[in-house]
Amino acid sequence: MEDTIQFDAAFDANRSRSASRVIVQNRRGEIRVLKTTLHSNVSSPFLAEAFACLQEIKLGISLGLRSVTITGDSKTVIKKCQSAEMDKSIIGAVIKYIKSHSSLFQEIDFQFIQKSKNFQAHKIAKETLANGDKRYLVRDESIYNERSMEEEWSRNPD
Repeated sequence: MEDTIQFDAAFDANRSRSASRVIVQNRRGEIRVLKTTLHSNVSSPFLAEAFACLQEIKLGISLGLRSVTITGDSKTVIKKCQSAEMDKSIIGAVIKYIKSHSSLFQEIDFQFIQKSKNFQAHKIAKETLANGDKRYLVRDESIYNERSMEEEWSRNPD
C-alpha cells in the first residue's frame, strides 16, 4: 500500500460529542497530513470511532489517494469495515457509508493496531475535544485553524 491513514477518537458522554484525529503517512512513515475534527450529537464511543474512520475515508478521497491502509485501535470498527455482512448495529449507517466509499480506492485494507501504538493519536484527539480546535497539518509545514484556512480560501479562490 502506498499510504497509511490512522484514526482515533475521544468521546465526551456528558456533552454527547467526540473529536477525531486522522493522520496520513507515506510508505516511508513521513506525515503528509494531520486533521482533527469535532463531532456533535454522538451517542457512544463506538459511534465516535466510526466517525473517525469515516473522516479517514473522506480525507483519503479528497487527497486523491489510490492505495491505502486504514488503521485504528477500535477492533469493532475495523472488523465491521472488513466484513461483507450488512451491519445492523448503532454504527451501521456509518459503516455502510465507509464501505460504499471504499470502492473509490484502487486498493484498501483495514487493519487493527494496539492502543499502545495509537497513544499519541488518542492524546491529540483528547486535546481537540478539550479545547475545541480543529487543525490541519499539511506536509509538516504548518498547522492551520480551520476557520483561518476557510478565510484564506474565501479571499484567494485560486
